[in-house]
Amino acid sequence: MPRQLSIANKLLSLRGRMEIADGQGNQAYEARGEFSLLSPTWRITGEGREVAQVRRKIFAWVPTWVVCGELGEFKVKRKLLSWTRQYYAVGGELDGAIIKGNLFDLRFEVQLGEETIARATGRILTLRGRHNIEVIGQPELFVVIAMVILHLDRRYERQWNNDE
Repeated sequence: MPRQLSIANKLLSLRGRMEIADGQGNQAYEARGEFSLLSPTWRITGEGREVAQVRRKIFAWVPTWVVCGELGEFKVKRKLLSWTRQYYAVGGELDGAIIKGNLFDLRFEVQLGEETIARATGRILTLRGRHNIEVIGQPELFVVIAMVILHLDRRYERQWNNDE
């Protein structure tokens, strides 16, 4: 049976905080950013323990996120020259996993090989970024990491566009 999760950015969080709730509204995971001028490390916790760390690689040709934790160490890179957001995992057990979005960043699919392991839909009129996620396959933690990276990438993009 698919598991339902939802992820939301906290608007008034100074360092950054994202909650991932289960279908009943209980907190399943949490992502918190550390204060850093260049590349903060985001720590994802679940069931009271740290399960992953996510950090944006600063000097890279394409937006790249370095992940380490319970799923091992791997990178998630954004595909450039695409009409929609697309990311792919490099290294580790999840090498080749793909995250595909639609044109307006409201829908995403996470695929591992030929298998779709999650689908996410966003709400169009919300003040904070929120996506509802239907986790169909495993590993659930990769789906959580992918959604945190998607939100972080949008956040960095908005900051970059506001600085110009």
